[in-house]
Amino acid sequence: MPDLSAFPITARWPAPHPDRLQLYSTPTPNGVKVAIALEEIGLPYEPHFINIGANETWGPEYLSLNPNGKIPAIIDPDGPGGAPLALWESGAILIYLAEKSGQLLPADPALRYQTIQWVM
Repeated sequence: MPDLSAFPITARWPAPHPDRLQLYSTPTPNGVKVAIALEEIGLPYEPHFINIGANETWGPEYLSLNPNGKIPAIIDPDGPGGAPLALWESGAILIYLAEKSGQLLPADPALRYQTIQWVM
């Protein structure tokens, strides 16, 4: 079982399933697009609701994961090389998830960059 205790955010939003990708978000366009990608790809994940109306993104726990204080952010307990990876910014997360899963991004370079331009 992965240990996510090195991430202070898990003290505020505990991970009952630390073996799953942890999604910290709220239902805004940027937050929802990551959840949609996770659903389409089929990766198991655990969502954590971040109340932006209550300024939860500006608390020390959230800022420890994303110093920009924005949603969404993720922790992948099975990141590159098997080590946990924290990542924020929806475009970066979408590209990471596509590359991790081998889905959603075409292999053809021209089509790949045309797809990435829509992400940006």
